[in-house]
Amino acid sequence: MKNEWTEQDLRQFVESSRPVFQDVSLTQVDEDADRCWQDDGLMVDYELRGGQVDCVLRRCVVADGKVWQLQMTAPLAGSDLPEDRMTPREREMCRDDMNHDFVTGVFNRRYYETEFCTKLDEWTDCHRCAALALVSIDGAEKLSARESDAVMGQLVCFVANQWKKHFDQPAERVVCRLSDTLFAIGCADRTRRELEEELKAIYAEMPKECVASVGLMRRVPFTQSIGVAGTREVRCKNWDALYDLCEKRLTAAQAAGGDRIYDGE
Repeated sequence: MKNEWTEQDLRQFVESSRPVFQDVSLTQVDEDADRCWQDDGLMVDYELRGGQVDCVLRRCVVADGKVWQLQMTAPLAGSDLPEDRMTPREREMCRDDMNHDFVTGVFNRRYYETEFCTKLDEWTDCHRCAALALVSIDGAEKLSARESDAVMGQLVCFVANQWKKHFDQPAERVVCRLSDTLFAIGCADRTRRELEEELKAIYAEMPKECVASVGLMRRVPFTQSIGVAGTREVRCKNWDALYDLCEKRLTAAQAAGGDRIYDGE
């Protein structure tokens, strides 16, 4: 910028800059503002506006005995949110991916805590019952110490797919991987006892060995423990209490030696 500016020069500069910048403004400020700036100093700032990062350039200029603040704003390249660059179909697929466990392909904890718990609310409002089961691979710590990560990954995928054969109806009958070897099975229109009986029948027919194809092919034996609870056993849509009840029964099944579905109480 040239050393001697007039107010007219500044206003012409503003008009000529508008096609280049997202926003250009010229504001008269008091003389004290000019003392806060170094000579010919340019202040650079970054601001988040509506999910977009803008670069803001500010400079104080003395013209015709007055102090003017020139401000120019432009978005940083590629700073808009990823979802803003997606088509509706891509956005739907992205959100669907966020609800699935990338190792096993079944639903994940995020789905359980958002979508499934929301469904529990809806079913309860419609006077429909539902049941939840927690399923754990027995002796997971010992298995992990003995087997490689690759073998454990195959085992977890095998177990997940065995349950997915029977519980693969989104929002009605689902299986979710909550942690390394812990799964949740949710089912609408089932009481606790009804889901227990169904799981017993499925588990009785389920293979108790996984063929590991890492290195030399071999069979890895495993068992599972399961605890089940129904929505009618808790009050006021307290789904944390429902989970805790499942967890309590799962722990009891494990304490009894595992390889079983807890059916006490």
